[in-house]
Amino acid sequence: MLKKTLLISIIILFGFGAFAQNAETPRPAWYIGFTGGAAFGDIANTSFAYKLSDSPGMQIGGIFGYNLTRNLSIQVEAVFERRTFRMERYINGFRLNDTSNYVCWDCFYGFDVTYSSDYLSLPILLNYYRGNDRFGIHIQGGIYYSLLLVNNYDGYEAFYFDPVGANSFIPTYEPGTYRAIFSGPSTNLINTYDIGAIIGLAGKYKLSPTIDLMLETRLTLGYAGIFENPQMILLNYKGYVVRAGFIYFFQF
Repeated sequence: MLKKTLLISIIILFGFGAFAQNAETPRPAWYIGFTGGAAFGDIANTSFAYKLSDSPGMQIGGIFGYNLTRNLSIQVEAVFERRTFRMERYINGFRLNDTSNYVCWDCFYGFDVTYSSDYLSLPILLNYYRGNDRFGIHIQGGIYYSLLLVNNYDGYEAFYFDPVGANSFIPTYEPGTYRAIFSGPSTNLINTYDIGAIIGLAGKYKLSPTIDLMLETRLTLGYAGIFENPQMILLNYKGYVVRAGFIYFFQF
């Protein structure tokens, strides 16, 4: 579904570009805008111990830009962004420690937690524009800094020590189930910031002399690890964004 959405968006944007020809009409220097859309995570990890699954997130915010030339502009944004993903791990049978020769095959470990993080993202982009007075395309590139506002998690972590199979573990552990429930805001778990690169493609359609309609697709590559806790696995954020918005050009 995600690949189809991105493909359709790119086809539309290049469709804009097919109509776009150079024009001599100067573009107003300053502009502001409002944008919003869906964000799709694609998290890469260095461990095969966990099963990871992403849930759709969102972006919404404002943009402010300045046209350096007719074809080149610099743009800054302030965007609220939500990222959501799920981590699962299940193990049947484990040792008390790494040096033990005994395995309790009736014991198990389970981990199933969903993380939902809200960020204030501050991208800085360069836009290269080609088009005429009605249609046009932007090729975008830049960096972003995202500040974590809050992270909520929901799920559990559980151990089960079988009364018979875990005899060698006792008295270290009593038999039975140990379960920790996670719910609400977390602390000292998710990294307090993210920093990375953005590349994108945008199409514009002029609705009036001062207002443009924008459709954008972006790839976001994060370089800071998602988790602040060093005991967690190493994860870096990667995501795709499809969003739409309006641009208003100031007429001075």
